[in-house]
Amino acid sequence: MQIAVRLLWNSAVPKMAIEEARNTNWKLIIYRDAGGNYELDGVNYVILRKRGEKGFFTPLFSFITSIYAKHRGKEATVDLDLILRATKIKGPTLYHDQFAGITGYIRKLRYGEDYAVYLHETSLPLRGAKYFLPKKIEEKVLRNAKSIITNSMWNRKTLEEYGIKSEVIYPGCYPVSKLPESRERIVLAVSTWDSGRKPEIYGEIAKRIKGKMVMAGSWAREDTLKEFLREYGNYVTVTGKISEEKLVELYSKASVLVRFGFNERGPGLGVIEAMAYGVPVIVNEDLGSKELIKQGENGFVVRDWEEAIDRINETLENWHKMSVNAWNTAKELSWENHAEKLKEFLCQTFEC
Repeated sequence: MQIAVRLLWNSAVPKMAIEEARNTNWKLIIYRDAGGNYELDGVNYVILRKRGEKGFFTPLFSFITSIYAKHRGKEATVDLDLILRATKIKGPTLYHDQFAGITGYIRKLRYGEDYAVYLHETSLPLRGAKYFLPKKIEEKVLRNAKSIITNSMWNRKTLEEYGIKSEVIYPGCYPVSKLPESRERIVLAVSTWDSGRKPEIYGEIAKRIKGKMVMAGSWAREDTLKEFLREYGNYVTVTGKISEEKLVELYSKASVLVRFGFNERGPGLGVIEAMAYGVPVIVNEDLGSKELIKQGENGFVVRDWEEAIDRINETLENWHKMSVNAWNTAKELSWENHAEKLKEFLCQTFEC
């Protein structure tokens, strides 16, 4: 088996692909280096387009992508030329997301070769004329895949509504061997930030909590970041692009992590990573990681940001009561366990 991912940038999808490759020893195919700063030592990988290189049709593909996800910035471009170039790579492959899966679909048509897809978010329930083509593409990719893996029970249920079966294998983490004895009054939020993630909600929360809000992670667009800082810069510490080492420092210091989703069926990798360091988490009902939360034990699921404020302040005073429970949840979701489940499931299909 091998693993394919479209982009190497600072977000959950490439991080998952990298850790899967590291823990399975499968080859990793990266379509484009978009500036991710992940450690690749010990990973067998190839990059089809290196950082700074552009294809002849890149401006066109950037324009097409902006119709659907302008808030994600140019680095999110779906490189159709690389998707086609990757069809020259032979062998059964797990494709991370439905767009990378186009490669597998084409190889299936040309050579009868089976493929698997790891689906992070589905477009099938979206409404509107502009989503007609992406939905048709996703449906073709998924219905022709030999196996489909997804990251939450919510995603699996949604796919079942369209007659598509999938296996749930949650993202992983590296739980620490020992929990810190003390923490700072840091309220941490980790994401790849864009307007669709509604950063202003975190800014409003920051005004009302009895701790310090730190928003860690890259921002897709510079103008979105500048606008946010003008409004909330006095209340929030924004790290911007952050190294894994600095992120680990924040996980080790924080007393609570907060993460809002907006009909996001995936769990949000930062939620799982935070629990790996014994950080209780607070999420809303529109995020897939609600499935991992035991109310009042390892965190809270809240209805809105106003309820989140009360739960944050409560957790800041009592984080130690939930820390061990969060840590124990993360132990079940280690990257080692993830890789074993992945190999067991895929090797039953592809005889690897």
